[in-house]
Amino acid sequence: MIKQLIKNKKAEGYIDICVGVIVFVMILVIAINIFSFITLKIDMDQIAEDLIEAATYSGCFGNDFWGRDSDMLDEYYYYDIDYGADEYFNSTYQRVQLGEKMWVTISKHTYVKGLGVFKIPVTVSVTRSGLSEKYWK
Repeated sequence: MIKQLIKNKKAEGYIDICVGVIVFVMILVIAINIFSFITLKIDMDQIAEDLIEAATYSGCFGNDFWGRDSDMLDEYYYYDIDYGADEYFNSTYQRVQLGEKMWVTISKHTYVKGLGVFKIPVTVSVTRSGLSEKYWK
């Protein structure tokens, strides 16, 4: 089939091949973007899981939490972070009483790549929650 299109002296065969190549490249670009977004989401899941684990273990958003955040920034990439709790035991030190819910949201702003001058912004975010494991007196 392709051999016949190439041997054809009319321009139709060349145009068909060019259109086919362009369609193939566009499908390849979309597949690469989907793969990069899936990889980004997996990395963000790991970051959020590690951060909420550090926060729930210490029962606050203190030095352990920010130290782990610094480690994650060194290991991965820059991301936006939002965190909080349903109820604070001591809002000055951001301590959360045993059994209270804590949450961390990680988000990353990126673009769909491979479209030339067109930039389509995309924000990927992940939220993880857990219960505080520390009893404050």
